[in-house]
Amino acid sequence: MRPQDRVVIAGGGPVGLVAALQLSHHGIPVLVIEAGKELAYDLRASTFHPPTLDILDPFGVTDLLIAQGLKAPSWQYRDRETGERAEFDLGLIKDVTGHPYRVQCEQHKLTRILLDKLQKRDNFEIWFDAKVTGVGQNENLAWAKVSRGGEELTVEGRYLIGADGSNSAVRQTLGLGFDGVTYPEWFVQGTTTFEFRDHIPHLSLINYVSDSTEWYVLLRVVGQWRALFPSRDGETPEEAMTDESIQRRLQGVLPRSEPYPLTHKTIYRVHQRVVTTYNVGRILLAGDSAHLNNPLGGMGMNGGIHDATNLTGKINAVWKGQADAGVFDQYTRQRQPIAVEFVQAQAERNRQLLRERDPATRLARFHETVKTANDPAAARQFLLRSSMIESLRRSEQIA
Repeated sequence: MRPQDRVVIAGGGPVGLVAALQLSHHGIPVLVIEAGKELAYDLRASTFHPPTLDILDPFGVTDLLIAQGLKAPSWQYRDRETGERAEFDLGLIKDVTGHPYRVQCEQHKLTRILLDKLQKRDNFEIWFDAKVTGVGQNENLAWAKVSRGGEELTVEGRYLIGADGSNSAVRQTLGLGFDGVTYPEWFVQGTTTFEFRDHIPHLSLINYVSDSTEWYVLLRVVGQWRALFPSRDGETPEEAMTDESIQRRLQGVLPRSEPYPLTHKTIYRVHQRVVTTYNVGRILLAGDSAHLNNPLGGMGMNGGIHDATNLTGKINAVWKGQADAGVFDQYTRQRQPIAVEFVQAQAERNRQLLRERDPATRLARFHETVKTANDPAAARQFLLRSSMIESLRRSEQIA
């Protein structure tokens, strides 16, 4: 394959592999460079929003996600102290999506579905255990410097997509700003096979629970529940990650006489950051390489897949002479403000609603949410925004 006849993608996560599948579908050869020895077994993202399911459906991916996951036709905000709940029915937006539900399915299942489909195509190649250490470009080509099997290689393509995550070597080599904040608290996650639905009435598959002392999120995936909590004041990451600490948190969700069976635990920092530009000549950024946000609302992976869809459409148009390189500036104009004005703003609203400690303020905010959920017109508008349909519409309107 001649270098000028392919696109190089740094990163074999959901965003990189979705971009690869879409480019391959357009007839554009792709080389993916993945630092891991195999696809990551990442439990962090597990929610697929309706428009993301619509995007993946033509490739035969959505049905496979549903088969390996769970459909969530509604989701809830709950108040732990009063027991009240606000339930949002995604059926209210069934006229604008072919999938009026969320799908709960771990992202490592998506990447394996994508890779299986890609490996059946003759215009796709992937290198594992290959680390991008730098990038460059000229007027005709972009390239990545890659460390692979003890060799230092230079890999060329007509374009290079940086989908290599929050610590993106592509972004760092370009010297781009990544402005924003890092939250003071860590997020602690414990996974258990205990079935909460047998003990907590009317529990949805997706639950955001506010409380004046400690909020939490309870998400169902096949065979287990994932519980997410903030770290506590003065608590070190090491203390938060002990079995005893996670057991105390889970006992706060539902007290029981014996320990919860734990299958997995993790802790991570949470950021709200956006890169200064998504395009530098022939080098383009997507997903966590371009923007980071807190996970409350499940918008990070979904937003990255939306980036990939927008970007690959533009690469295809330029590749086939239907547009000029100016569309890559449009890519930044369309996706960068969406990351700030929609994705991060909604994620931060979710966080503020959950973490408010003043009882009167917290309940007032919660009751406004209940009011919204119980008003079909207001709930529909809320769902268009929280399901990322509104952000996609807004992006497409930007010239």
